[in-house]
Amino acid sequence: MKIHSLFILDAGGCCFYSRNFTNDFNLNVNLITPFFSAIITFAENVIARKMEILEMGDLRFVFKKRNKFIFAILADSTVSILFIHSRLDRVMNVFFDLYYKPEYLDSCREIEDPELDKMIDSIIKGEEEILKNKEFYQKVIDLFKEQISKNEIIGACLLTTKGNIIYSSLPNQILLDSLHELEIRFMTGVESLPELFYQLENGQKVFSKIIHVDKEDIDFLIVLLFETSVPLGMAELNLMKVGKMIKNLV
Repeated sequence: MKIHSLFILDAGGCCFYSRNFTNDFNLNVNLITPFFSAIITFAENVIARKMEILEMGDLRFVFKKRNKFIFAILADSTVSILFIHSRLDRVMNVFFDLYYKPEYLDSCREIEDPELDKMIDSIIKGEEEILKNKEFYQKVIDLFKEQISKNEIIGACLLTTKGNIIYSSLPNQILLDSLHELEIRFMTGVESLPELFYQLENGQKVFSKIIHVDKEDIDFLIVLLFETSVPLGMAELNLMKVGKMIKNLV
């Protein structure tokens, strides 16, 4: 689950900033940015739609447009849309705060700034969100590991409501399903729903719940995986117990 690249361009395809975060792709900026501009113009003028996501096999381009600028991220299709959108929002704020200036915008030249690169790297990794609540998140992770060692659960994950994966010991497919659940909750405005659960074909049970911690003023999703032998009622009870234990960590 990787974010591969970021691009900032204008409607004409002029690239003001680009950065690769992996070595998986070597995209030619001079070819890719006019392509972005063309498909967005086509979507807006021909089919009267705003282009936001372009799926290409196991990859997706996610776009956001503000003023005359287009911000695009290339990521694996498994990366949470919530997380990508939150990264684009942060990048846009930094760009407009620091570089919305005539000397850059009139010259159509790509910005080269090591300090900006560091800021962008931190945003893409979601570091500011993790560092802000680092001590609390570590306590939650330690609690999960303790529950696993006691055989109360066999796996768990902690996801921020922006789709940032803080911790996971779940099988990859369950983690992806949990990210998708989080997206559905927030896209449909039902994040206040109580816990949700489902049973796997092998009998294991997956329970999830949105937790709000008043003192930290944060919301996040916890997902717990239970063994086949654990009754549904007991799994739900353990979910409630872990939720209370997390709130008591503050």
